[in-house]
Amino acid sequence: MRKALSILILLLIYSCEKSEYKTIDFGSFELTVPQNWKEYEIKGTDSYVGGLVTNEQDTLIFDLGWYSGDLTKNIEIFVFSETEYSEFSEKQKSRLKKVKHLIVDNEFTAEYDAKEYLKYKFTKDSVACFSAKFIEPTNKGFGASGIYIDSLKGSRKTHNKTSMSFYGNDLSESTQAEFFKALKGMEFKDYCK
Repeated sequence: MRKALSILILLLIYSCEKSEYKTIDFGSFELTVPQNWKEYEIKGTDSYVGGLVTNEQDTLIFDLGWYSGDLTKNIEIFVFSETEYSEFSEKQKSRLKKVKHLIVDNEFTAEYDAKEYLKYKFTKDSVACFSAKFIEPTNKGFGASGIYIDSLKGSRKTHNKTSMSFYGNDLSESTQAEFFKALKGMEFKDYCK
């Protein structure tokens, strides 16, 4: 009898524990994130903007609208002029030591293979009913991580295309993994029917 009662009490305790994850409803979409991440409200001017704050105090911002930014169009490289590098803070210089970079006299006249110093890599994947571009830094923790969806509805032709971007900067490897897991599981209530 005592054994059965002990097992029943243990089962009740385990069933009452909180889930490690929670679902946040942003209206147009839902996202399942770690329990300790918090919703972050931002007032947008021409789009729906909001985000999350992680347990490491990283801010993850989304932009849902006509002018959402696509990082894949901004090819950035880790090549700096000596003048630009001299203006970096000691913290920036220290962080830069951990990544493949190049310092040149003049970044416009110097000869180098830009592909060797790309800041980001991009992959395509599907999220809900959309094709999405996942963006991550080539050097973990040094740059933006996130997603860009070109068209949730509408088109450029009719000037009513709605896009989505959702990014965080300088994320740890574990935070980036949790963020990408959440992004891949997004559900779009207003767009995927």
